[in-house]
Amino acid sequence: MADYGEDVGDLYIKFKHAEHTEGEPTDDGQVILHHDKKGDIAAIEILDITTI
Repeated sequence: MADYGEDVGDLYIKFKHAEHTEGEPTDDGQVILHHDKKGDIAAIEILDITTI
């Protein structure tokens, strides 16, 4: 599943369903990696994709 928020330019890509995820930003703050309870990546969120 992918969702693009045109108002803020964020792209959210979900790889699998997870009841609860923890988000951790990358060092540059442009991407947030969402991990499930097992520590696997469940989704990524690219912030303000227009600047990349």
